[in-house]
Amino acid sequence: MGYYESALDWAKLILQGLSPISGAGKHHAPSLLFPMEAVFEAYVEKHLARQLRGDFVLKAQASSQHLVAHEDQRWFRLKPDLLVKHGQSTRLVLDTKWKLLDAAKNNGREKYQLSQADFYQLYAYGHHYLDGTGDIVLIYPRTDAFTDPLPVFDFPKAVGMRLWVLPFCLRERRLKLPTSPLLQSMFVGETSNATQVEAFNAMPA
Repeated sequence: MGYYESALDWAKLILQGLSPISGAGKHHAPSLLFPMEAVFEAYVEKHLARQLRGDFVLKAQASSQHLVAHEDQRWFRLKPDLLVKHGQSTRLVLDTKWKLLDAAKNNGREKYQLSQADFYQLYAYGHHYLDGTGDIVLIYPRTDAFTDPLPVFDFPKAVGMRLWVLPFCLRERRLKLPTSPLLQSMFVGETSNATQVEAFNAMPA
């Protein structure tokens, strides 16, 4: 019976609706941890696919490109979380980040709490999957401190490429769009200056 003790303790905790918090008690069970960056990515993938228009398709975990070639080998695989494709053409590169942003910290020191490494990563994705021309997107969870898309980021040495930082609402299960004709041609949803369209409200949960 002792072999099943941990499993029984977890079953009791779940069935009784208890919360696994630190503290004294008579039950002992192993920790239950979730990789929230992977959970967020999977959640965005599921619901963002329903937000796409027409013949656009969402592809997860693309890995056809590498950063460098060396002696007939390709090294450092580039794996964006999501691609939007139309037929055989890649139209958009997206990456999810389980991090908190603060839109009020819009200065050169705090930079909305954005990571420079994330921008380097998306810059490489844009060059390899979009040939340096098109839009790339960073998706973060929507919070009270980050409710609307940030102003677009431009690259001085890649004039044809732009980077968007967009909030994904976990409760409403949708990406909030900027006022970008390109993104609005791909996705159904509320933009930063318009109400959510009826077509998206009619989608199944």
